[in-house]
Amino acid sequence: MNRLSALALGATLLLGMSPLHANDWPMWRANPGRTASVTPALPEKLSVLWSRELGALKPAYRDVRLQFDKGYEPVVLGKRLFVASSRDDSVTAYATDTGAELWKVFADGPVRFAPVAGDGRVIFGSDDGVLRCVSADTGELLWQKRAVPNDRQLLGNGRLISVWPIRGGPVLHAGRVYFAAGVWPLEGVFIYCLDATSGREVWLNDRTGYLYGVHPHQAEAFGGVAPQGYLLVDGVDLVVPCSSAYPARFDLATGALKDFALPSAGRLPGGWFASTPDEKETQRQKRLGLLFDKEVNAVRHEDKPRAEGTAGVRRSFRAGGKEWNFDGPWPGVSGKVHSVLTADDKCFVVTEDGRLFALVESGRADLLVGRRALSPAEAARQRGPATTQATRFLAAAGADRGYALVLGLGEPGFLEALANQSQFKILALSDSNVSIAAARTRLAAARLYGERVALRQVAPTASGLPPYFANLIVVAPGATLPDPATLKQIFGWLRPYGGRLIGPESLARTAEAAQLPQASVKQLANGLVAITREGALAGSTNYKGDFQPSADELVKAPLGVLWFDDTLGNFKRAPQPKFIDGVMVSTDKDWLDESTRKGKVDYRLRPSLLSDVYTGRVLDAGEAPELRKQQSQVDLATIQQSQYRPATQKDDWNPGAPVAGTRVNPLTGDYEARAFPKSYGCDGGFDYGHLYTMRSGTAAFYDKRLDSGTIHVSGPRSGCTSSVIPANGVLNVPYFFEGCSCSYPLPMALSLVSLPPTFEQWAAWGATPSNSLAGKVERVGINFGAPGDRKTDDGTLWLGFPAVGGPSPKMEVRTEPAAPEFYYRHSVWIEGGEGWPWVGASGVKGLQAVTVAGLKAGTYTVRLTFAEPEAGMKAGGRKFTVRLQNQIALEHLDVLAESGGAMRLLTKTISKVAVTGGTLTVKLDAHVGITLLNGVEIVRAGLTMDPLPSPARVPGRQ
Repeated sequence: MNRLSALALGATLLLGMSPLHANDWPMWRANPGRTASVTPALPEKLSVLWSRELGALKPAYRDVRLQFDKGYEPVVLGKRLFVASSRDDSVTAYATDTGAELWKVFADGPVRFAPVAGDGRVIFGSDDGVLRCVSADTGELLWQKRAVPNDRQLLGNGRLISVWPIRGGPVLHAGRVYFAAGVWPLEGVFIYCLDATSGREVWLNDRTGYLYGVHPHQAEAFGGVAPQGYLLVDGVDLVVPCSSAYPARFDLATGALKDFALPSAGRLPGGWFASTPDEKETQRQKRLGLLFDKEVNAVRHEDKPRAEGTAGVRRSFRAGGKEWNFDGPWPGVSGKVHSVLTADDKCFVVTEDGRLFALVESGRADLLVGRRALSPAEAARQRGPATTQATRFLAAAGADRGYALVLGLGEPGFLEALANQSQFKILALSDSNVSIAAARTRLAAARLYGERVALRQVAPTASGLPPYFANLIVVAPGATLPDPATLKQIFGWLRPYGGRLIGPESLARTAEAAQLPQASVKQLANGLVAITREGALAGSTNYKGDFQPSADELVKAPLGVLWFDDTLGNFKRAPQPKFIDGVMVSTDKDWLDESTRKGKVDYRLRPSLLSDVYTGRVLDAGEAPELRKQQSQVDLATIQQSQYRPATQKDDWNPGAPVAGTRVNPLTGDYEARAFPKSYGCDGGFDYGHLYTMRSGTAAFYDKRLDSGTIHVSGPRSGCTSSVIPANGVLNVPYFFEGCSCSYPLPMALSLVSLPPTFEQWAAWGATPSNSLAGKVERVGINFGAPGDRKTDDGTLWLGFPAVGGPSPKMEVRTEPAAPEFYYRHSVWIEGGEGWPWVGASGVKGLQAVTVAGLKAGTYTVRLTFAEPEAGMKAGGRKFTVRLQNQIALEHLDVLAESGGAMRLLTKTISKVAVTGGTLTVKLDAHVGITLLNGVEIVRAGLTMDPLPSPARVPGRQ
């Protein structure tokens, strides 16, 4: 079968048993290849049958390369049309003949991608990290899959969402549904194949977050797949769009990665859109047969716009062999058209302002306009005036914008009044499913639900909310009052520098018992108490520019994403931003003013903008007036210098190697000059005190307190100006590369916050030749199957073996057999036990012996880490004996039985192991099944060893 025949067959199969009806449009662009080509013809003359006002969508990003959710993308199965909405976090079913609403189901986050439909089912993913399958007839939940078993949240594009949102839009093919979760490679990326009928996992690839390789300008760094866009099927490949880079290819049957690379030359913009060609488009193929649209894959470089692909591919479809353009004309439709599809003998047109039209052949139509939803003002008039309770709370808040958290729901109308009387984005938590459902319906009817007010059924202690995000926290009337331990956790969500919690006056006693740091408690006259988080985070710093140290005690590896967004961007050679009392002050260059760009002359400055360090929110003109006044003196007339450099960098464009003092070599204990990998970046980096930050292909940093090695923040690049700055308790990575078209996948800003040492984060530690280590090594960890290196607080440098994560010390490690089976799983799957999750999640099977050479003679303590990776393994199904230096250390070890289950850590410590001749040998003798080993830690007697953590998996709600 040739490729085009295979595509045609793939376009006619849906949920395995059921062939795709010719009159359906069951997924985005009609079929798994995303060809937007269907057999039925569209009548030449059409008229409107019915229409509905859905409300305009706000895309997650302002960058066109990432506007996968700019408008509605309906799908049709039989007589039902299904619409996903990021506006109110829902999927709604409408009758194709009348436009009547049949049902609506809500997710716990924006639904940014079209669902897939077939065999009586509708499947969709959300930014809450859950893939749901509901009945096409009723909307009843049939099954759901949480992509990652962890409830940790962050602020993504202005919404509180899962760290692992489902932004690899689902595709349905031959009875299976494929999707991707996770945006940030450093947090983990998860590509799934599930049985569409049952939700059973067929395969999972969680190995593409840390891939060391070539980046634009031939830089070398950790990168990874960053799924944002609609997945598609191309023959035997699953194609995964990777944000603003080019797509990756996976084996459709197994999930193995087949092809992924960032264009090493740079300046080749990718984007969210990709499709396969139908028979009449074969002459337009590019890059392994995929079609791209140059109106999507487009970005302005400093010198000129850059674009890749063929214009108009996204804005056309083919029906009955004829090509139709979205621009129409479409009789009875006004406004710019976002999408068009044909199904059920009808044509459906969606405009960018959020109107949905159903058109039929002229002469058959009876105009029926669907009922318009109530506006917020109309809904408020119907409910009467805003409740006095909400007014009291807001009067005590001290602010009327930013992010607000409400514990409980209050009486009906309370949340509406909070929203209508302020500009807060509100999240309310409640443990009542019935109350949540009723409130969602009420708020959606008022067009407040989603962007302005979102609800979650979860206890505060299990919510996974990020620190520092809330300007206001309200304990609603009637809500369960927190105990001291819970109040302390809630207080951690408040923004420093004045974030406020308002609740009943009895909370004052709870606050005293909780001993909240830097809290002021004030009794109010109206029966409420205000608990304010005063001042800076203890140990944090301000950064006022001019390349001065900023030794922020709170910014320590490992670091995870706190928020991300692309609302505020700065030119790549703009002056350094400042970070003062929780506010970033950035002064951009007017880089689109070409009148000043002659020779090497640069640009004038623009007025400063202020944004929230902890959320990325751009502050309004009336906020932070004192700081705004202090920073308002900007020279807007003078043409600026091209580069801003510290005194330590002598060449603006060709920096030398980093200079960052001395360290103790963790392998040998010797003092040496601190050295670490730094790849391309005309920013030579800067030593801020505790962190040396730089552009090393991507944004990157080295934690000197830990001697961490180079840790890459894969996804964005940082500025030509040093712009990765520790301050205010977080690592700030502002969007500092406008004017650059290099195909980094995530052109946006983010902040990172310190996480526990059990969090998985890899580094390129730096090369050391084996001959300089021979006979000197006194502590080392060998981490089988790991994608990189990792240094612990107490001094063990764990080396990934085999070494695939960039420059690394070359220890002499030999295995028998020479090529055993290495594997890697992300450490989020570790469910408990004792040890390091990021050691136990990867390993080697079938190992008979491993010898580590180069050790200093002496007595050692050896820790062996095990974790059974196979969910189906039974107790007694794997047994082996472990020998150290030919002495039995562990006899008939059954990892599953001792650890208590699969993916549970088991660490065995053997003391007083003698090393002579510089080598340590571990032998494994299999008795049942094949052997298993995850890590070996070797520490000379007398040296401090890390306490073993006991990580507990955060249970996911399945």
